[in-house]
Amino acid sequence: GLAYENGRLFVATGFAILFGIDADTGKTIWVSKANAPMRAAPTARGNRVFVITLNNELIAFDGRDGEKLWNYQGITETASILGGASPAVDQGVVVAAFSSGDLVALEVENGNMIWADSLTGARRTDAVSALTAIRGRPIIDRGRVYAISNSGTFVSIDLKTGQRYWSQELSSQETPWIAGDYLYVVTPDAELVCVNRLDGRIYWVTTLPRWEDPEERTGNLTWSTPILVSDRLIIAGSNEEAYSISPYTGEILGRVEMPDRIIVPPFAANETLYFLSDGADLVAYR
Repeated sequence: GLAYENGRLFVATGFAILFGIDADTGKTIWVSKANAPMRAAPTARGNRVFVITLNNELIAFDGRDGEKLWNYQGITETASILGGASPAVDQGVVVAAFSSGDLVALEVENGNMIWADSLTGARRTDAVSALTAIRGRPIIDRGRVYAISNSGTFVSIDLKTGQRYWSQELSSQETPWIAGDYLYVVTPDAELVCVNRLDGRIYWVTTLPRWEDPEERTGNLTWSTPILVSDRLIIAGSNEEAYSISPYTGEILGRVEMPDRIIVPPFAANETLYFLSDGADLVAYR
């Protein structure tokens, strides 16, 4: 995965190597190694680069020279979901989510723990839901942390104290999208859910296609993180379709066919909406 700050690209690899690269020239400035492959893209903030490894170790590097500054070792899991969540950083705090279901807040400066929470839930409907991993990236917004686990716990936590404001029995492997006082999250059951960020109340639920063959209930479909663009929620799926949905009511407003499966979230820039398909096609809409 990639991160960018102050004219430098930071590249974390599955070979346990982190690169610091000049974004203008492509020249490698420094190379650092970890003890295990990295689970997700790094996070760069304030001349520090944070990575989480496959064995649930959070490492902070100096973004200028690649020096290892400190580390935090989480609980190692023998089985987990492919991929992981990048750390979130704000107000001198780094929040890391691990495949164990643990959510930990540490001081950016020295790695001292501020608080820890566990997002293990009661949802055990199948073997996948029994995995407690937090795969979606935690969100820090207005002094609160929002995080959701695969096993059925969605929480709002005070960034500085670790106090829970609310908890909902929802699960996801995707990062929630926050807009104003609303959180949007897609569940493994192909439901798009709108949640009040202040108290956790559910406003609406929209059911999306779940199966490739609905009659036989086979071929489980997956859906990307929704994004909000021009007063519309946009969400894409592995059924080669993208949907436009009202952020206020959850009503499906339209859909378009894609050239292939979409497994990564779309993104918007310069009044253009981009989709990257599983077949490496880049599709743009204005």
